[in-house]
Amino acid sequence: MDDTSLNGASTDALAGAGPLVDETVRSVLEQHVASMTRKALDRRAGGLLDAEQIERLALQAAERQLADLADPPGLYYLTLAEWVAEWLFPVYRRSILGHDRVWCPQWWKHAEAVARLESLWRTWEHLRQDPATGLSVWFRDHADHHMTVLLDADGPFKGCDGQHSEHPLDELPHDPPPEGMFEPEEPLDPIHAGPRATAPAAARNAGRPREHTIRRAR
Repeated sequence: MDDTSLNGASTDALAGAGPLVDETVRSVLEQHVASMTRKALDRRAGGLLDAEQIERLALQAAERQLADLADPPGLYYLTLAEWVAEWLFPVYRRSILGHDRVWCPQWWKHAEAVARLESLWRTWEHLRQDPATGLSVWFRDHADHHMTVLLDADGPFKGCDGQHSEHPLDELPHDPPPEGMFEPEEPLDPIHAGPRATAPAAARNAGRPREHTIRRAR
């Protein structure tokens, strides 16, 4: 038998062993987790649970964790509008009486507000998966910053004063740069040509209001 035949037979054997290896790894992980959990809970539960109950609960928890690793959770809220209405507004409450803060009930008509709120939603979806410090980091590094800007009397809602103003703020004064000052970079190779070619269009639309049509199961 030549080397080619041997290599072919070896490859076939490995392909057939794949499911066995996967099942063995899963079994070893579950048994290890159950053993370590049983020891830890024996100390913490003070005899409230017997060994059989602990092992059953540990195996169930291990299966859930392995499933989460294999299939990371998707979006909890399916659209920006849903997140704003069901989570942000009920939780993040501020008075807009007086002259220190301003808010527009038709926030979706303001491009900057949509861009900032979408960034808050996306970071919330990411950080909610950290049960220890995720929410604290979200408030400190994201919500407190962006909401302060949005509520500022001189911010993007200036002039709305409790209802949407039909006279939005003007764009910042700007002149076109000299021709050739910002030339697109040459792609390193054909593989990079596609994403680089579409980047300017994506950047132009990044902060504009848009419909959120991607719906994922919770």
